[in-house]
Amino acid sequence: MTIDSVMHGAPGVTAVYYLPGPRPALIETSAATSLPTVLAGLAAAGVTHLDWIVVTHVHLDHAGAVGHLAAAFPSARVVVRAEGAPHLVDPSRLWASASRLYVDMEGLWGSMEPVPAERIDAVSADGPVADLGDGRVLQAVYTPGHANHHMALFEPASGDLFTGDAVGVLLPELGAIHVATPPPEFDLEANLDSLERLRGLGGLRARRAFPTHFGLAGLPPEAFFDAGASALQAAVSLALGIVVGGGGLADIIDAMAAEEFLALPALGTDPDLAERLSKTTSYELNARGIARYLTKRRGIPVGP
Repeated sequence: MTIDSVMHGAPGVTAVYYLPGPRPALIETSAATSLPTVLAGLAAAGVTHLDWIVVTHVHLDHAGAVGHLAAAFPSARVVVRAEGAPHLVDPSRLWASASRLYVDMEGLWGSMEPVPAERIDAVSADGPVADLGDGRVLQAVYTPGHANHHMALFEPASGDLFTGDAVGVLLPELGAIHVATPPPEFDLEANLDSLERLRGLGGLRARRAFPTHFGLAGLPPEAFFDAGASALQAAVSLALGIVVGGGGLADIIDAMAAEEFLALPALGTDPDLAERLSKTTSYELNARGIARYLTKRRGIPVGP
């Protein structure tokens, strides 16, 4: 079941996935500012108990409300990659880092409440992480590249794969991948390797893919992975060409927007769609992430 968190007041931006069963699970939490909407969606579905709250990574649009939801469902275990677990126990460093990117932190994200360490299952290997109690189990697949604390979740019985931001953004009306390459940890090679890992899944083939932004992908998983890889490579190539030609960060931002608006005319004719897309991850954030990658990983300085 998909719950639209209506993040930042916009529908169709960030999904929260409820998996019913004897031991029900929630995948993602959205931002703390979306907590009333998520709780209302769960209540409308008759949910009174959760065994698992699982986040693909600890960015605020995916895990911002995790502490609040853990308090609302006190018997739930919180599942996160080990690299991200310390940020759930003490969100202060994560909050400070995000504050460098956003001016109105409270208005956008609310407050991020800590999760008691004893309630966290810190995942450090691929494999089963949440037993749903009826033969179904969520399996973690480590997928760094977007962030080093990112994992996808796979449920083999249904073939459903919850990709977080590992493949990118695919709004239903868009029909094409919008990359998600924010700072400080975007790494092209790691991200491409993660897409290859998702293709394999130990021989278990995914039948449906669910990115967090937003909902069931309108592409078969293999086509989704192909489109994600192509979009990532194209975005980095675009930025690299601009830097080699003497341009800087501002030029990359402008070029990324111009390129996407040219390729997807609907963005120019549908301001609401363009606004929703910007709320998933903006051209500025994506450009900053790629600029940092070029500087730190490839030794190519990027000017302002």
